[in-house]
Amino acid sequence: MPPKLRMLMPRGTNILFLFFFLIAILYLLPWHHLSLSSPLTPSFSSPGTPVDVSSILTAIPPGHANYAWTENDASAMEERDFVTIGEEPHFIEFKDETILDVVTGNTLQRANEGTTFNLAVLKLPRGSRWGFVGVARGPTRRREFMTVKGHVSREQVLVAFGLNITSEGHLFAVTPGQTLDIPMAPKEGCISVGPWVATYGAEDPRLFWTDAGTPALTFARYSDDLDTCRSVGYVADLRDMYAPLGEALSPGEGVKEYDSRRVPGAGNNVEFIMRENQGSVEKNWVGFFPGALADGHSLFPHVQYAFVPSLTLQPTFITPRRIVYDPIDLPPQLDTKDCIGNAHSAWEAKRIHQASPLYRLTLCERAKGKGCVAGEENTVLFGLAHTKRGPSHYGKFIATFNVTYPHNVISVGPRFMMSGLNDDQINYVLTMAPIVPSDLNPSLPSPYSSQTQRYLPNHFFLDDKILFTLGHEDLRMVSVLADLKEVMGRQKICEIRGVELFDL
Repeated sequence: MPPKLRMLMPRGTNILFLFFFLIAILYLLPWHHLSLSSPLTPSFSSPGTPVDVSSILTAIPPGHANYAWTENDASAMEERDFVTIGEEPHFIEFKDETILDVVTGNTLQRANEGTTFNLAVLKLPRGSRWGFVGVARGPTRRREFMTVKGHVSREQVLVAFGLNITSEGHLFAVTPGQTLDIPMAPKEGCISVGPWVATYGAEDPRLFWTDAGTPALTFARYSDDLDTCRSVGYVADLRDMYAPLGEALSPGEGVKEYDSRRVPGAGNNVEFIMRENQGSVEKNWVGFFPGALADGHSLFPHVQYAFVPSLTLQPTFITPRRIVYDPIDLPPQLDTKDCIGNAHSAWEAKRIHQASPLYRLTLCERAKGKGCVAGEENTVLFGLAHTKRGPSHYGKFIATFNVTYPHNVISVGPRFMMSGLNDDQINYVLTMAPIVPSDLNPSLPSPYSSQTQRYLPNHFFLDDKILFTLGHEDLRMVSVLADLKEVMGRQKICEIRGVELFDL
């Protein structure tokens, strides 16, 4: 404020002017919507339709009662069968030779190892040109002329493209692939992990909507620190890196218009790190946002860092290139960190790891419209985890978590298999998406028109179908459609000192 103007104004007016001036500055700052929510701040939520959470999660789907629940059960049973869910897998056709290299503007040259696989998808709002955006791991460039510590160089890329879905629930690509411009280089911190020192670039993409309404991407990448090897990268808005998405996406359902403003010096590829105990190789961090409904502004996710023992991280410090995380401590009355490990005790902690992001699931039926209102009492976070044996075996189960602080484990589900896919074939799940009848048959009325609340496109309800996207044998992209109720069945409620959470 100019000095002369300040002197002419009365003291009360002076303070009032300063207050509104500061508010205006904060509003106009780039990325003003990137604020962090305190974990103790109540989330934006309504009371919610009353449901019996325990009964819903523990319900036994028809025909599931006699199947093995976990590895110990299977070992003791004659047939050793886990339940098989879903329809037959759909293998997605994709033309690698049409992939556009965004750096050169030409097709991807000299990709000589592998194909496009490990597909993550994100459901787009109604009215968008595509039903989904996908990001997958593309073919690798093996560069024999260059070695790192005696190992042949391998460059990995991520590829983005648009997809639609058929009436049978089969995904198909509707655009050519385009690489994402993610810097890559060998890292000194990778020397201790042997051949991996010569493999660099991005892998393991996961997509989800932020509470700010932006399409976010996490992926494994090199660490910015010289002495560590791999970390998790985060793109808060995929439209920064993949311009066709901005043209295809129709705002709505909590999804915002594209905003390219940035804090000075900020990049569009930031790094997740823990303030303490950051490992040399970090991967499989999965993001989520607190609360039963999106708050409309939070851009930086909380992270489920581990399932066994469960460890949740919250973002506590932001720089233009890094998001720093600290663990959330569980109070004794909600300390369920060992619940998953106890339920699947045949597996060592290091052999169970999270696969998909955590999604909101409201435990009533979307089709009931105003009779199914999401709230903290009836909504959980849920995600898929893998049990890993050897280099190719990936088992699967679901776990649920509290949408409110401290985001403790609520329940854990049984092992299951997917129709037509063998767990020994490297069937690696990246993402899940809710599918409603009008997604498969556009002539049907949309369930969204009868809902009074605003739900992001990846918010699940109990009567939805669930679309899994997977990598198959590190070679193909696969999708499987299943009923959500059969996927969620036979959960075991976590206990505190021998008493179930809901009985405390």
